[in-house]
Amino acid sequence: MVIFEFLVGGLIAFIVTLPALFLPVAGKKQNYQLFPLFCFHLINISALYALLIFMFGSVSLGCAVSVILFYIFSVISCIKYDILQEPIYFSDIISLGTLVKNPKFFIFSIPFIGWLVLIVIALCIPTSLWYCFSINVDLRIYALVLICFSYLGYKTFFIRYRITEPDWQRDVGRFGVLGMLIAYWKCWKEQAPPVPLSVKGGKAKADIVLVVQCESFASPSIFCDPKARNIALPFFKRAEHQAVARGSLLVSGFGAYTMRTEYGVLFGRTEAELGFCCYDPFLTAQRDQTYALPYQLKAAGYHTVFMHPHSLEFYGRGQLMPEIGFDVVDDCAALQSAPRAETYISDTTLADEIIERLETATSPLFLYAVTMENHAPWPGAPSEALGHYLRHLQNSDAMLGQLMKWFEGQNKSALLVFFGDHRPSIRGIAYQNKKRSTPYVAVSFPIKSKEPIVSDLTPAKLHHLIRDFSVEFV
Repeated sequence: MVIFEFLVGGLIAFIVTLPALFLPVAGKKQNYQLFPLFCFHLINISALYALLIFMFGSVSLGCAVSVILFYIFSVISCIKYDILQEPIYFSDIISLGTLVKNPKFFIFSIPFIGWLVLIVIALCIPTSLWYCFSINVDLRIYALVLICFSYLGYKTFFIRYRITEPDWQRDVGRFGVLGMLIAYWKCWKEQAPPVPLSVKGGKAKADIVLVVQCESFASPSIFCDPKARNIALPFFKRAEHQAVARGSLLVSGFGAYTMRTEYGVLFGRTEAELGFCCYDPFLTAQRDQTYALPYQLKAAGYHTVFMHPHSLEFYGRGQLMPEIGFDVVDDCAALQSAPRAETYISDTTLADEIIERLETATSPLFLYAVTMENHAPWPGAPSEALGHYLRHLQNSDAMLGQLMKWFEGQNKSALLVFFGDHRPSIRGIAYQNKKRSTPYVAVSFPIKSKEPIVSDLTPAKLHHLIRDFSVEFV
């Protein structure tokens, strides 16, 4: 009787969670392959159900909690897809601890009904656990057997469906979001590190190389709202006119995933080369040390500085940046009491801090700065949120103007590179197109009159442009 109850509970959990596989987590036109989709779902739900039974000793609780957890996971993936056009990845789970410590980065995206459901679940599960918990040994033996069968199912499945390169649109249709997550995590764990580069000898070609990664910086023309048409970015336009290179930066993320753009510019490796590391390349960036700009520019004689006016805990920057060649890693703690642009330290305040560092440089300097002012959330209804964003965007433009004015007043050779890490995702606001690109500009000082190189670059190609302008290899 107990084993019958155990099997029926698992069957119910499997059937009830089937609709969650078809939620719009990967677009409305997803191409589903039903056989592998159902097989992998059976393995996943069996493993989750058996684990909960082993923990709680209750069929009813194991069935209910496995269904609830699966639907919570699926709905969160739907919300993420709606905002960022991507489902949940294994890298999101790995970084969950940091995200939970900083709820302001996601709390605005959870609708009221979502909070209501989470509160009800938070109250019901402990009560149900107290009421249903059992020390039934037989149930736990059955659960342990099912866990073993699930493990064998995973091994068989991964042999049958070998994945050689990431393509989440394809694999969500074959394995479901949870199945894709598990499969990609396994491939990520097994992926070999790149062969270290032999850093060539070279010498500095400039007194200063300043790279500014501007949070959510994009052209106002990406929005359909008429108010965006009246927003001018005069300093960026002037920088484009005086640039040695300008164009669109072909970033892969929309509304998030700063680290993908940052990694590409710092390390120069394409997402194709990254393979399954492409979703959060900072998780494995320590082993790519020799590819990093600061590592290579330091070998050419530059003093290297990283500046970011926010917690360096994100993406493990505090530990990573010194290991890849930055002599100084500055979280701008001295600016925490400075006037803010609503939530974050303003870009113009950060520009002042950058200029202070530039003025005290006594040797060739490579400075990589990351801004925060344009980061979500933007308060209010969609139109009001857009207004907030556009005002911050103008401050970013003013920051660029400050930096250019300082360089123009110096008798130093320098390269200034300014770019957006991704477009903003403002819910309820219409965009002109589904492109993800942001603008970039590279200005060489002293300014010389010549036609700029107009080219659309990936972050990895921008890395090579910066390196070629900064180092003379011998």
